[in-house]
Amino acid sequence: MAEDYTVEQGDSMSSIAYEHGFFWETLWHYAANAELKRLRKRPNILKPGDLVVIPPIQPKEESGATEKRHTFKRKGVPEKFNLQFLDYEGKPLADEPYLLIIDGSSSKGHLDGEGWIRVAIPPAACLGRVEVGVEGKLAACTLNFGHLDPVAEISGVQARLQNLGYYEGEVDGANNELLAQAVQAFCKDEEIPGKTLSDAAFQKKLEEVHKC
Repeated sequence: MAEDYTVEQGDSMSSIAYEHGFFWETLWHYAANAELKRLRKRPNILKPGDLVVIPPIQPKEESGATEKRHTFKRKGVPEKFNLQFLDYEGKPLADEPYLLIIDGSSSKGHLDGEGWIRVAIPPAACLGRVEVGVEGKLAACTLNFGHLDPVAEISGVQARLQNLGYYEGEVDGANNELLAQAVQAFCKDEEIPGKTLSDAAFQKKLEEVHKC
């Protein structure tokens, strides 16, 4: 029997599916979640309070000859983490070394030629930190996976503008003067007419520049 799961802060379709024994595509394309899919559009940007319908698990049967050895390969379920680093002039921090810490596990590598870090992470990843350059002298930031709200929410606008360096206030879902100034500055830089949080052109451009 299907059950309803109430989304909490930090959840994503990937983490919810992983905890319930599914691939995220199974839940995202499940007919009972069609309205959620239409509303949110992106599987990993949900809002606390959203309802995700979890279908019953359907056992899969495989036939095989007796007294024979059979090999079954379990599909992996890593998620991809992508983040680009630019300097103050907007130029990529190409080929710089980085340290990535995800829920206590660390790994090292180098950004690519365009300043991107692109790595696989666990579907249920919660907290992380990435440092670029020796001891993080070029850039460093804390990572809260699954905490980005939809762009139609004030908190979603705040978080995206904060990540892009426009907004210095709290991500609390409250409209304020700092946020209004950040919206105007972003619109001016991107040369778009929208000046309000609910403006469609503004929201579309914000998602485009933020990459999600």
